[in-house]
Amino acid sequence: MLADALKTAFRSLEELYRRVDRSSADKSCRACGMCCHFKDFGHRLYATRLEALFLVAKSGRPPGEFTENSCGYQEGSHCLARGGRVLGCRAFFCGEAGGHSSDLHEETLAEIRGIAREAGVDAEYGDLGVLIQSLWDAQEAKVH
Repeated sequence: MLADALKTAFRSLEELYRRVDRSSADKSCRACGMCCHFKDFGHRLYATRLEALFLVAKSGRPPGEFTENSCGYQEGSHCLARGGRVLGCRAFFCGEAGGHSSDLHEETLAEIRGIAREAGVDAEYGDLGVLIQSLWDAQEAKVH
């Protein structure tokens, strides 16, 4: 994977995220962090490998651990990775904030997969915590 291709993919991903954020502007998120408690809220956070790469590039290693009920980038009710957060975070809102935008999510996910394909990034889609851990494991393996 070429560094230039990844930079281009990241720029495309940022533009796509801006469009998602604009289209979700009518949602009334209270920034309570409840949706980040996955098990309690009845969902899991999935992302593409490209999104995990982007999140780590923007926000670094998560200070906490991803568990079945928490995001490693959450501290109290605050997201420490707001600028790099993945599509699942941008398109999912608790019921009080307007609910999940499933059509928006599916359409945008298809676009993200296209961006990843153009950049030569593996199309893997899975649990965000597992993807991020695999990135750190690969990085540490290169060092040793």
